[in-house]
Amino acid sequence: MAWAMPAIKLSAQNFRDSVELDPIVVTASHTPKALKDAPVVTRLITRHDIKITDATNIQDMLTQEIPGLEFGFAMTQETSLNMSGFGGNAVLFLVDGERMAGETMDNVDYNRMNLDNVGRIEIVKGASSALYGSTAVGGVVNIISRENLEPWTANANTRYNTFGHEWRNGASFSFNTEKWNSQTSFQHTMIDPIDLPKPYSSEEIAIELMKKMQGLPYDERVLNDDSNLSRLYGQKTYNVKERLTWRPTDQLTLIGRGSYFFRTSERDTYDYHFNAYSAGLKGRYAWNHDRHLELSYAFDQYDKANFKPDGTRTHDHDYSNQQHVVHALYSHSLGKNNLILGADYLHDYLTTYQFIDNASHAQSNIDGYAQFDWNITERLNVVGSMRYDYFSASSEKAFTGRLAVVYKFPWMTFRANYASGFRAPTLKEMYMHFDMGNMGYWIIGNPELEPEKSNNFNIAIERQKRIRNSGILNGVYNFTLMGYCNIFDKRITTIDYTYEGKESALYWNEDGVNVWGVDISMGHYFDWGLTLKLNYSWMHETGNVWFSQFNQPRNHSMTWRIGYAHRFSRNYALDAALSGRSQGKPQSGRTGVDQGYTIWKLMVQHHLWRGVHVNTAIDNLFNYKPKSYYYSSPLTTGTSFSIGLSVDLDKL
Repeated sequence: MAWAMPAIKLSAQNFRDSVELDPIVVTASHTPKALKDAPVVTRLITRHDIKITDATNIQDMLTQEIPGLEFGFAMTQETSLNMSGFGGNAVLFLVDGERMAGETMDNVDYNRMNLDNVGRIEIVKGASSALYGSTAVGGVVNIISRENLEPWTANANTRYNTFGHEWRNGASFSFNTEKWNSQTSFQHTMIDPIDLPKPYSSEEIAIELMKKMQGLPYDERVLNDDSNLSRLYGQKTYNVKERLTWRPTDQLTLIGRGSYFFRTSERDTYDYHFNAYSAGLKGRYAWNHDRHLELSYAFDQYDKANFKPDGTRTHDHDYSNQQHVVHALYSHSLGKNNLILGADYLHDYLTTYQFIDNASHAQSNIDGYAQFDWNITERLNVVGSMRYDYFSASSEKAFTGRLAVVYKFPWMTFRANYASGFRAPTLKEMYMHFDMGNMGYWIIGNPELEPEKSNNFNIAIERQKRIRNSGILNGVYNFTLMGYCNIFDKRITTIDYTYEGKESALYWNEDGVNVWGVDISMGHYFDWGLTLKLNYSWMHETGNVWFSQFNQPRNHSMTWRIGYAHRFSRNYALDAALSGRSQGKPQSGRTGVDQGYTIWKLMVQHHLWRGVHVNTAIDNLFNYKPKSYYYSSPLTTGTSFSIGLSVDLDKL
């Protein structure tokens, strides 16, 4: 989508003015660029979008806004991702451009991503390896903090949801002076365990089984129910973040950050404890308007352990992932053109119970890349990128590139892109030796894995126009159509494998995997406050559609929103939205289990007096309930309600 709804405006004139501003994005090109000029189609989720969706976490936010993206569960009820056929280990999540450690089910821990101080989220689908390396073969999601321009701000908020009796409490504080800018946030959540209803009682199963044994007609659905989720575990989280910016001179900016995250997940006989520590220092120096240098160091550690009810650590599920990243980026403007040169050093250390004897393995990644942004004419822009990577653990070397062409016709914008993708085997994929739940079903790593390579092609057309002098229709509308094709070579997946006489799985390279898709996005933003948005995604994958072990790709998916914002008086404004998402059947073919679904959500925000906001929401408006609960089914027991209060203390 090539246009983003700005933050809520309370007058028609302000709304019109904000619509015509060009939002700035950085993820697609590594440098600030107007969204309409970005070399690849970039979806922008604004702060207003975050507020009006009533999202409590990044999973909820993205599934409401992005079709073709879905979160599910693994057997340990850790979250897994599928985005247009790519799993979590192929989609790079960044916070202010920085990586996170993790690899829980080959995903980062999405609970770490607090939305309270987020200014915007940028999503680039498709191979971005030429700029971001191995993990970005399927796309990039960059969560960018809000910039505070006020002398000081303070907010306290709370929210209650009937589903799991969820309580979310948060607070944030910031101050801004000529040289200093600080942002501090805290968030705490509590969710009770949730018992999921069984589709059929034991009596119903016994009756149908008796009919089958007697040769009578019986209901096959009852006997073949594949529900594998009966209870969602409760959890508690604590999330603290600090971001401090110092500008000693007009040329030099220093940014320091730190965060701590803690989560407990309550299980039947023990609790999972998760800890994450993150810190970083970044320096930016501008010789002049044309030349900039950025240097940074980032550290991130993610730990997991099991504890008995009495507080004793078991040490049988110890897990620790550490990442050290050194980054350098030089930008040089050459008239209307721009050259960037970059290099990174990443050291990845992992020790886990999933390795033999809780062993440790490490890998270093060294890379260098260059990009030239060539504005040939006012209408024609060509962007070329090239990157070299070296991985120590597998001794793999890779060259990746991207060529993007943007041409602006008077009535539309045309984009054509080619990008090569590369994903080196992870430490887990090479060295895993894990008995799943001590059931005798092993997952075996493969040190001989070859890197996964891909060729990504996409073409997009985009039209945006302001309608004037048409009465009620006055406003801005946009339309984006993108088609893409991903051709894979040696995609990393798993195959059936016999280990010690038992059925198991072995990491393997598979050929013949291709992904085709079409994304459509359209919207109309009326000057008088009404918003209409519709996003549709079609995708088809050939080869091993079980690449994501628990969350399968779906051919059809859609999201939509009808919103209305209006200020009725000096002390009251309303912001309401009716949204929905629809998911087609997964490609797995398990017709008795994998089902499509549609869920609606109604949200109303009341803006009262000075800085007081009351949020109410009805999720799953029409009380949809899955026939079976499994790892990629919507985790709902029916309609739920939420209410929240947010107070901007600086505005009282």
